[in-house]
Amino acid sequence: MVVSERDRLKLAHRLQGLIGEEATILMEHLPYGGIAGIVSKDDLVIFQVAMHTDMAELRTELRSEMAELRTELRSEMAELRSDLRLEMAELRAEIYKALNSQTLKIITVMTALNGLMFAGLKWG
Repeated sequence: MVVSERDRLKLAHRLQGLIGEEATILMEHLPYGGIAGIVSKDDLVIFQVAMHTDMAELRTELRSEMAELRTELRSEMAELRSDLRLEMAELRAEIYKALNSQTLKIITVMTALNGLMFAGLKWG
């Protein structure tokens, strides 16, 4: 049964007529929503058990999600490592090719200069 403010006021006036000023003290200790608004120790225990259960479920979910995230991160890191190694190998090959080409050009120029110098010394 829901107690309205009007019902509470009627009760307060009636009590004041019967017991006097102590009626105010008594009315201040009565819950506004009626007996439905009072929480018992059993209600608190049930709430505590429910909270512990919820927290355990959340903890389990969080651990599972963290494990998935860790696995995903390790997989992505391995893939990045593999890609980096491949790109470094390609870069090494390009550098090796460029150095070989440059070395051949230098040898060709040096050979031509030696030939010109030898010819200049022979005819000059």
